[in-house]
Amino acid sequence: MRGAAPRCPACRARLPAAAGLLCAGCLRRKPRCGQVVAAFDYELPGDSLIRAYKGQGRLSLTPALGALMAMAWRARGPDLPLLLVPMPASPAALRRRGFNPAAELAAVVAQCQRLPLSRYGLRRTRIRTSQTGRGRRARWRGLRGLFVADAALAGRDVLLIDDVITTGATAHAAALALRRVGARCVGVLAAARTPAPGWQNTP
Repeated sequence: MRGAAPRCPACRARLPAAAGLLCAGCLRRKPRCGQVVAAFDYELPGDSLIRAYKGQGRLSLTPALGALMAMAWRARGPDLPLLLVPMPASPAALRRRGFNPAAELAAVVAQCQRLPLSRYGLRRTRIRTSQTGRGRRARWRGLRGLFVADAALAGRDVLLIDDVITTGATAHAAALALRRVGARCVGVLAAARTPAPGWQNTP
């Protein structure tokens, strides 16, 4: 939540002062998930909110986090007629938590923004191997073909909803799945964005 630092407009990673418009990873990979917006950075005090929400099941935080996300999206410019699609949780994460954080947040954002929501517009095609501790390149390779999109999304402009954005690899994989059915990912909206590449999100 600290002050403004130069950021990559594609993945929102912090940029060194001498960097160009895009970070080195996005220049190589050309992410297809459009604009990335997060309500705050995954650092104090915001990280404690995310840990309580995801790790302790504090669903009472959903309205506040979702409202912060909606405010962040409104701040970036005029509204567009978008369809909200949450990132699907892994079966293991659903069993462990009992809920999909992204789907719960998406419902709040949809209500705040008065936008339609396709809660199951994306689904996982397989169980992925753990991404914890893996570098950017390994994460991107490990997520190929992870998602399939509902054919009913063809022709729609989609805003992906997630709880935390790390390297952007998961959003990129989801955007590719949307493109395969004729949908367009115009952006990703999350509660938090990790400012440092060393931190890894739990699936």
